[in-house]
Amino acid sequence: AIRDCFPKLLCLDGQELPQTIFVDIDSPELIQPCKESYQRSATLQRLVEQFLQQYYLIYDCGDRQGLLGAYHDEACFSLTVPFNPKDPAPSSLWEYFQNSRNIKMLKDPYLRGQLLKHTKRDIVDFLSVLPKTQHDLHSFLVDLWFQTETMLFFSVNGVFKEVEGKSPSSVLAFTRTFIAIPGSNSSLCIVNDELSVRDASPKETQSTFSIPKSSSSSSSEPALSPEQQEMVQAFSVQSGMKLEWSQKCLQDNEWNYTKAGQVFIMLQAEGKVPEEAFKHTS
Repeated sequence: AIRDCFPKLLCLDGQELPQTIFVDIDSPELIQPCKESYQRSATLQRLVEQFLQQYYLIYDCGDRQGLLGAYHDEACFSLTVPFNPKDPAPSSLWEYFQNSRNIKMLKDPYLRGQLLKHTKRDIVDFLSVLPKTQHDLHSFLVDLWFQTETMLFFSVNGVFKEVEGKSPSSVLAFTRTFIAIPGSNSSLCIVNDELSVRDASPKETQSTFSIPKSSSSSSSEPALSPEQQEMVQAFSVQSGMKLEWSQKCLQDNEWNYTKAGQVFIMLQAEGKVPEEAFKHTS
């Protein structure tokens, strides 16, 4: 019975076991992946990419209450900061560290329970008090871990910078793991969300938010103010659109960043944003 569980066991209680005789069984043939599996994978990829784009556009627009629709009523969320609490906390991580739920370091069961956010209202209220951010979608690395007909398990790694708070412009790295189920309008509904935040490495800091300035501008158009130029750059990062399209979206919405983001999400969901509006990376 023990060998059924541990077939490579050679010695038990100091006694050498007799050699096991293995019967050679023909290996099953590898099943060639069918065309449908490739199509399903591509569909899931587009679904996850669109979900992340919409999620972080709302997350960075300022009013994170718009994320309520992304979570299940009984969803759970936790935040961790992976470093030794005996070391001095980096100032850029302090607002995250004070809410870190690393159960390896956190021994107080009551505090563990308090730091686990349960229900979508508690989650979004907590996210709303975190520092305002700008995520670099071009830095995202997405991995689909597990899937069934009713559940999707995926993670995303990337970088972001704070745009206000105690450490404005500081670049941080993150890993976020989502468990989601099918939601309304062919989207995803989050049932579990785990966020881990750390200091970005020098390489990550150097390569992030490197968007080239637009070289083509019409002399008939009024020059943009520095604040408007920054908004265009940020909107281009968040939406994935080219600079000129990002500028047009902001101008059409009277330079209201939140409104422009909401309009972009609506038009993209309806398939009304042309393909040529987006940047293509090799």
